[in-house]
Amino acid sequence: MNCKLLTYSLMTVALTFAACSDDEYTVNLGDETQQQPRTPARPLVADVESVTVPGTEVSFNMVKVRAGTFTMGGVDADAPEHQVTLTRDFYIAQTEVTQALYRAVMDTSVSEFNYGDNYPVDHVSYNDAMDFCFKLRELTGYHFMLPTEAQWEYAARGGHRASPSATAYAGSDNIDIVAWYWNNSPQYQTENPVTHEPMLIRHTSEVRGKQPNELNIYDMTGNVREWCADWYSPLGTAAVTDPEGLSSAGYGRVYRGGSCNDSAQYCRVAHREGLSSSSKSYNIGFRVVITMD
Repeated sequence: MNCKLLTYSLMTVALTFAACSDDEYTVNLGDETQQQPRTPARPLVADVESVTVPGTEVSFNMVKVRAGTFTMGGVDADAPEHQVTLTRDFYIAQTEVTQALYRAVMDTSVSEFNYGDNYPVDHVSYNDAMDFCFKLRELTGYHFMLPTEAQWEYAARGGHRASPSATAYAGSDNIDIVAWYWNNSPQYQTENPVTHEPMLIRHTSEVRGKQPNELNIYDMTGNVREWCADWYSPLGTAAVTDPEGLSSAGYGRVYRGGSCNDSAQYCRVAHREGLSSSSKSYNIGFRVVITMD
């Protein structure tokens, strides 16, 4: 079975690589003429920092990733191997944004797989993820953002704690011990919306259900695909520093990591794809970073 085509057939909106403008997403932060930016509760310095959503009991961990140089890409034709240097430390969420965290920030539930608080949020577009980042930034004072594609891959490969030999998946060459993907995710039977024939669907699992990578980050391979900040476009072979992708419309936005409904080849650390900013699916979610000055 072609898992990639199956996933695409079940998208709730047209999953085209249509170019789209950053004007597509907006977030209401109130009257900016009267509103003062919230001051962060404390500076982030530890290797693992816990952040609590103000006014709630929902907290989540952010893992520090130290600046460094790594070899990015090497799998896809539009992602050849090239050297990338990240000059600033950043923090990345230890898990994908959970349904409890999304609800605490956005005061709504959106997931198709609504199985519990510790499941990753799904059925969110890039625009939804950006709205979440802006709202969380407003609530906490920390500069939350989606990771750049380079930040995402660097963290998935283990960052400053990466093993000497790069692994195919985030934390191992054995995908079964680090990821929920097509071969091991829970399943249920449904009807193909096109052919009306019976078909199997894999669904998400609770975060932290598999082994973490070298940075103690979970599920960067599998469970849900993860949005990145960059516009999708082919990467080059030249060495780059602090890349952020195109500054204007490309072919949608990048997502990374594969999902519960993808086969192993689509879950490799270096694999990349792109979708329209407004696209949503039951197997797409996200995680956040805090950028450091």
